Amino acid sequence: MSRRRGLGSGLDALIPSGAAQGAHIVRMVEINSLHENRSQPRTRFDEQALDDLAASIREHGVIQPVIVSEDGSGGFELIAGERRWRAARRAGLSEIPVLVKSATPQQLLELALVENVQRADLNPLEEGIAYQTLKDEFGLTDEDIARRVGKSRVAIVNARRLIKLITPARQALLDGTISAGHGRALLRFDDAESQGAALDLIVRRDLSVREAERIGEIALQVTLAPAARQALLSGTINPAQAQALLRIDDSLQQSRVLDSALSQGLGARETERFCGLVAEGVPLESALSQVRDRGAVLGGSGPSKRDTPRPVAGEHRDPRALSPEDAEAQRLFEELLQTPVQIARSGDAVRLTITIYGDEQLQGLYEKLGGAG
Repeated sequence: MSRRRGLGSGLDALIPSGAAQGAHIVRMVEINSLHENRSQPRTRFDEQALDDLAASIREHGVIQPVIVSEDGSGGFELIAGERRWRAARRAGLSEIPVLVKSATPQQLLELALVENVQRADLNPLEEGIAYQTLKDEFGLTDEDIARRVGKSRVAIVNARRLIKLITPARQALLDGTISAGHGRALLRFDDAESQGAALDLIVRRDLSVREAERIGEIALQVTLAPAARQALLSGTINPAQAQALLRIDDSLQQSRVLDSALSQGLGARETERFCGLVAEGVPLESALSQVRDRGAVLGGSGPSKRDTPRPVAGEHRDPRALSPEDAEAQRLFEELLQTPVQIARSGDAVRLTITIYGDEQLQGLYEKLGGAG
C-alpha cells in the first residue's frame, strides 16, 4: 500500500531533485554570503532558543546543512534553515554548510512556509499572511495551498481570515496573548469598536475560546439592546445576565431592567428572576420589589448581591440558614463559572445547582473544569 505524503512531503516535494547542477552536494560557504529569504513568513525568533542553539553549534558545529539558492550576485538566499544560520552567526562561525538548489520566487515562499509549518514555528497570523501571499501574488487557490502544505482547505481559509482582525487584535495574536481560536471569535464582530471591546474583555478576564465564543453569540443577538451589548462587552454584566435580558422583547424595556439590575447590584440568579417577571408582564417596579423582598428574606437585611437558592423539594430547612460562608462560596462560583449557581443544604448534604444555557455553555463548563485535558 502506498504511503500518503505528509505535510508538504518535505522540501524535495516542491523542488525537483535535479533542479540544479550539483543539487545534492554540500559545500562550505562564507556565512556572510547568505541572506534571509525575502519571502520568509516568519517574522519573530525566540532569542533564548537562538542562544541555546548557538551554544550547541559552538560545541558540535552545524550538523545539518541549510538549503539555499543562488541569488545571481554571488551570494545565496536561504530557503530553509534560517534559524540555524542566525544561531551560527551568533556562535561566531565564519562558514556554514549549505545545500544549493534552484527555486522560483513562488517555490521560495512555499518552501519557507512548509518548513515553518512542519516545525510549528509560525504564529497563526504569520501563517495566514503567508497563505494570502501565495493567493495574491501567485494565484494559488485555497485548495492548491492546502495540497502543498498538507492541511485542509478550511484550515487555510480560517488562517487567512485572521488578517482581517483589527490591529490590536493582530498584535495580541503575534504576541501570543490570544490564540487563533480567540481571533476567530473576534471576527464575528464586524465593527472595530465591538471587536476592540471584546478583545479587551478576553485579555482582562483571561477568557477561554469557548467563553469568548459565547459572549460573541449573545452580543450579536439582534434582540439584545445596545446598552446591554455594551455592558456585556465591557464586563459590567456576565453572559448569564445578558441571556436573561433577552427574555424581554422590547429594547427600551431591556435597558430599563438593565439599569435597575445594575443600580441594585443584582447577581445572575436575581437578574434572571427579575427579567422573568418583567417578561411575564409584571410592572418593572413591582418585579424589582419582589426580587428585593425575596433577597431580604433569604439573605438578611438589605438586598443581596447574589441570590440564595430555593429549598429543594423534600428538604426541610430554614430558608434563612444560608450562612455567610455559603453565600460567599455561591458568589465566587457564579463569578468563576459565569452562570447562575445555587447552594442548598440538607443535613450534612450540600447540593450545588449550576444553571446552563444550552449545549455550548455545557461544553465550555466541561472544559473549564478540566474535562478537555
